[in-house]
Amino acid sequence: MSIVENATRSGSAAREDRPAGARPGEHPGEGAGTRPGEYVFDQAWDRESERLRTNEAIWDPGTVERLERIGVAEGWSVLEVGAGTGSITGWLSERVGPRGRVVAVDLETSRLDWLRAPNVEAVTLDIRHQDPPREAFDLVHARMVVQHLQDRPGAVARLVRALKPGGVLFLEDTDSLPLFRSATGEDFLADVKAAGYGLMRRAGHEPRGGHFDLAAVLDLGLEEVSAEGRAVMVRGGSHQARHYMLWLESLRSRLLAQGLLDEERIEAALREMADPANRWLSQVLISTIARKPR
Repeated sequence: MSIVENATRSGSAAREDRPAGARPGEHPGEGAGTRPGEYVFDQAWDRESERLRTNEAIWDPGTVERLERIGVAEGWSVLEVGAGTGSITGWLSERVGPRGRVVAVDLETSRLDWLRAPNVEAVTLDIRHQDPPREAFDLVHARMVVQHLQDRPGAVARLVRALKPGGVLFLEDTDSLPLFRSATGEDFLADVKAAGYGLMRRAGHEPRGGHFDLAAVLDLGLEEVSAEGRAVMVRGGSHQARHYMLWLESLRSRLLAQGLLDEERIEAALREMADPANRWLSQVLISTIARKPR
């Protein structure tokens, strides 16, 4: 039995539960333009799993370091929101052991099928509209989720309600300001960033999302609040650089349809990202950690 009423483990059902305006199997940009509230990354895109895995390659080491600092222990009950392909879910499953449990939620859960551990439950849940069980978890973690939502304070409040008294909330969202800063030039990929993030912002993405996480947590009266940022240097042609290439590819058709970039510029940008001679700074990922009052 699922932990959430009307939620499902079915990947096909998850594809139907996408934000309004996205049609199953439609590549971003095919058809109507970007609408507010429409999740900008199409879960049915044939390279979406690779995009998620390369994102995990960038950010997982720092996330694991902070989970260790939090002290995730055997027997904990954990809610992982926006589980992606399950890299952090797998780590949490091993850490909490057979006496613990990890509930991994996302709009598309078929990417979690490789997780066979009996202490993992994959659930389709839309945090914009559905509430996780109340006071059920020792830890709630969400990475690069809240900043995509229109009602960010409401989503954070839902996650806090899911915590047991004394439980820990761990939110990670970005500040995109330093992205593509490079010794290559002050304007390195600046036009590509402006076009891509402009498109994302019109879909509801908040490029300063990590700052708003902190504000929401403080407004809700959580305790032991801390926040810090981290960034990585990315080398062109690396596995990490591949993530930014896939980011651009995923937005390509809409960028073209709206006249924000042309094919020549997109192809040139992809070559720049693939060139090992280029290095650039990632976004800053802001980690906000707080405890629910007992």
